[in-house]
Amino acid sequence: MRKLIVMYVIAAMIVACIPGAGYAQGNTDFTLSKSAENALPDQILKVTLNGSNLKGLYAYEALITFDPDIVELDKAESKLEGFFIPPKTDNGKMTIAFTKIGKKAGEQGSTALSTIVFKGKAQGNAHIKLVSVKALDPNLTVTVYSYGTKFDDLAGYDWAKTEIEALASSGIIKGTSATTFNPGDNITRADFISLLVRVFKLHAEVDGNFNDVEQSDYYYKEVGIAKKLGIAQGTGDNQFGPKKRISRQDMMVAAARAMKIAGRMLDESASDLNSFSDSSEVAAYAVSPLTQLVKEGIIKGYNGMIKPNDTAIRAEAAVIIYRLLNK
Repeated sequence: MRKLIVMYVIAAMIVACIPGAGYAQGNTDFTLSKSAENALPDQILKVTLNGSNLKGLYAYEALITFDPDIVELDKAESKLEGFFIPPKTDNGKMTIAFTKIGKKAGEQGSTALSTIVFKGKAQGNAHIKLVSVKALDPNLTVTVYSYGTKFDDLAGYDWAKTEIEALASSGIIKGTSATTFNPGDNITRADFISLLVRVFKLHAEVDGNFNDVEQSDYYYKEVGIAKKLGIAQGTGDNQFGPKKRISRQDMMVAAARAMKIAGRMLDESASDLNSFSDSSEVAAYAVSPLTQLVKEGIIKGYNGMIKPNDTAIRAEAAVIIYRLLNK
């Protein structure tokens, strides 16, 4: 018996020494390793996306930010077996993605997931940061890992924490201070419309505006663009009510219109809201846009209710924007 116990101990020690064999221990994590922090003109800066303690990583999508005035993307690749999706870059934001093909086991343990090569444009810190990783296992269960900006007041908002901090880390939304977001505060009609215009980078000639939007208002241009494009249609009599709280259904309607203008088409044949117990409360003008967003999984409701006439809060707006961007 003593000899058998010794054999088990030796076997355990051997397993512990095998690289990656202990993947079941510890939390899954993703990191960036860089050949240098600072870039030089025409010089190469190599960055590797690493995964540690992986437990069946079948696919992933990573958001990385960088200073576009300092570096530019040269190339990217992955040596993992599967399909690597070439990076998309947009004004200092980069999305890279990978998926295995067919019935394959996911990656286990610790490994390099992909390599990204930047070329220097100017001398300086490239500020290359990992913002978030959306990871899928072989059952396509999604886990999102968020890095970067953290807020101290998100207790009770676990359903929005990842989305809020990922958007804040990439500069899409801002907190109310360096450490707070005020997730339960209401969001105004002007602020949500302005956010949509900026997120989708919408442009139009502002040759007029609503009567209650002054040229000195910080949201004048964005609301004017939304009016011109038909995203913001006002409350009647050429009024917009910019400082009023936006209802959940009006937030969703504006989001659907913005997606269409931005070329991100929704299924306009969608027409069923009967899965929500309060579907009869949805205004006629909002039924079609809401059903389209529900079908795309952008709207999921609360306990079987869509609550169309409730005022939208900052946390809800962040989740909607995050899902729109990741559609």
